[in-house]
Amino acid sequence: MNGTRQGWSLFECVLTITLVAVTVSMLIPAIRRAYESALDARCKSNLRQLAMACTEYARCNGHFPWGLKTEDGYSSYCWDFKKRSGSAFYEPGDLWQGYHAGDIVQCPKCRHVYDNWDGNGYTGYNYNCAYVGKVEGDYAARREPLRYDEAKDFERLALFGDGGYSGGPNKFMRAPKADERFDASAKSLRQAGTQAFRHLGHTNVAFADGHVEALFKSYKANGKEGWVSTKAMTGFICEDNALYGGGLEQ
Repeated sequence: MNGTRQGWSLFECVLTITLVAVTVSMLIPAIRRAYESALDARCKSNLRQLAMACTEYARCNGHFPWGLKTEDGYSSYCWDFKKRSGSAFYEPGDLWQGYHAGDIVQCPKCRHVYDNWDGNGYTGYNYNCAYVGKVEGDYAARREPLRYDEAKDFERLALFGDGGYSGGPNKFMRAPKADERFDASAKSLRQAGTQAFRHLGHTNVAFADGHVEALFKSYKANGKEGWVSTKAMTGFICEDNALYGGGLEQ
């Protein structure tokens, strides 16, 4: 025997396993946060593209896209998609001028989740139908989407965001307070058009000038800070309608 050690002692094995376990437990939160940050960055990129496409649409057509309208032969005719009656297939909505953009209108944190409209697989983002788009039949003085030359402060005019309400994603963004001119929907309907704070405690919102903001404060319909749905972590993005109307609410 030359005195050379053969293998590890039980104590050394336990110590090594413990050190590995501690290291992994420290790495997992960092890896998770990096993953969430990547999803957040992708979401912001999607929203920026949505806002740019929407503003360009308005510039070319004179008005912003409809949120939802009636069209003969279609069961749904929304800003992001349309579907013919009796068909299981989706077509691009007016915003996309006939081109498919499924990845852009899909929030990376809402994959394999369906929104609240016609079982649509495109989900996660909602469109400002309080002041910009128009949902046909909603009670208000206006009857059409906002015209491009009527928009005031593009930097404060929200177009798209992380849609969410108590039942999941939603498609039509609403403001916390009713406006007889633009959107006088009932409180229950407006609360179904809130934003989801699903990205590291914040919600992403794209504005008409193309920039995207991460907003951390949630508000109720009465203007007080807090959640509309505590379980789903949803709420409005400001205490009044200022970020929804961009000056139109005054």
